[in-house]
Amino acid sequence: MPGGLFAISRNFFERIGKYDPGFSYWGAENLELSFKTWMCGGTLETIPCSHVGHIFRTKIPYKWPNWYNILKRNNVRLAEVWLDEFKEYYYDRIDNNL
Repeated sequence: MPGGLFAISRNFFERIGKYDPGFSYWGAENLELSFKTWMCGGTLETIPCSHVGHIFRTKIPYKWPNWYNILKRNNVRLAEVWLDEFKEYYYDRIDNNL
C-alpha cells in the first residue's frame, strides 16, 4: 500500500521513530512503516468500508541523479534493518544486485 494512504497516530509514529532518516528522498517508506508497526507492537488494519482518494502525478516532481538506484538503496536498507536472516529472500529476488 502506498505510504501516503496510511493513517497513523502522531504519538505512535513518534514512538516507532518516524521515518528512517537513512532513506533517500522517497521509496520503501510504506514497507518500513508496515514492518515497524508489525514488529513494534502496533497493528496494521485494512478497514473495508473506508474510502481513500489518491492522485498520482504524471511525472516525478523531483530531480534525482538516478531514481532506480535510490529506490534500490532504500529497499536494501529496509532489508538490512528489518528482515534479519529473511533478507536473503529479498536479495535472491533481485539477483543479489545490491
